Amino acid sequence: MKEHLSQIESELGSDAVILSKREIMDQNFGLAAKPLIEVTAAVDYDAATYDRQANMNGSAAVLKAGRENTHVAPSMISGDIIELKQMVKEIMEHTGMKLHQGNPLRKKLVKKGIRENLVDIILSKLGSSANEASTRELLTKIIKTSPPQDSSIWAFVGTTGVGKTTTIAKIAARSVLNENKKVGLITLDTYRIGAVDQGKIYAKILNIPFISVTTVQEFRTALDRFASLDLILVDTVGRSPFCKEYIPKMKEYFHGIKVCTFLLMPVATRDTEMDTTTKAFSDLGISRMIFTKVDEAITQGSVISHNLISRIPVSYLTTGQRVPEDIEEATAGRIIETCLGDIA
Repeated sequence: MKEHLSQIESELGSDAVILSKREIMDQNFGLAAKPLIEVTAAVDYDAATYDRQANMNGSAAVLKAGRENTHVAPSMISGDIIELKQMVKEIMEHTGMKLHQGNPLRKKLVKKGIRENLVDIILSKLGSSANEASTRELLTKIIKTSPPQDSSIWAFVGTTGVGKTTTIAKIAARSVLNENKKVGLITLDTYRIGAVDQGKIYAKILNIPFISVTTVQEFRTALDRFASLDLILVDTVGRSPFCKEYIPKMKEYFHGIKVCTFLLMPVATRDTEMDTTTKAFSDLGISRMIFTKVDEAITQGSVISHNLISRIPVSYLTTGQRVPEDIEEATAGRIIETCLGDIA
């Protein structure tokens, strides 16, 4: 509303009058859609201005005839201001900006790390029935989780230090030890010191094949060699989302291949950085999310916030450095329990 008023004053001047308002919905953002306000305004008739314009056009007599009926008394202007203030107040309350301020549940959810605008949307949808139980029930319905896609090639991408190699080792160990799968490891990360050695160590412990590649052709050859395996896990180079050359290069590696691509994100990452990273890596066709380092975050609500906004299903949560113990399959219930606890 503040932007509307500023635009009205800029285009029509300070004498503009609000004629009407109505609410419209922006459906482009799903659950995160906010009500938008459409305001109609006009400039009130000013006798002196019309007289000057009429004299210039030679039609003053015609315009003067309507002068008496177009005068706006100061009391009417004062009433318009009061009405406008009330309108702004109603709009703010209706859009949730103040409506839920008095609800103690709002403060608790925000304290857990869920974004304020999402908390307001959730509470608005729940209405008068908003409480801890109804909040959990709603989140259970809308949080998206899913096992990995039906593909034998899993690629793990993300920025530097998100835990890709350790996560791959956990999944490889679970697949070999618990599911009796034939697994192979391929690493594209030949830049980070010790990355290749680390991969070799995990492969040796699990007694599974390991290949390090530096070119697209070497990668395709490695895939051919592992074609008989049940699962191929691909470790990629960690890069900043602002590195323009990185995403196109990764696309070359995976072009024409059916691959399940996981984007790894530490839970303690700031919301704005999560948004930026997800947008940057989206060109790789992100299939699933893995939230890492749950144990290192003070609050875990960012998992819920990111899921409600990105709508990318979560497959795994990692909760420590132990291999293979500290990883678990994600479910809506587990995410809610991890992020909210008892909402104390």
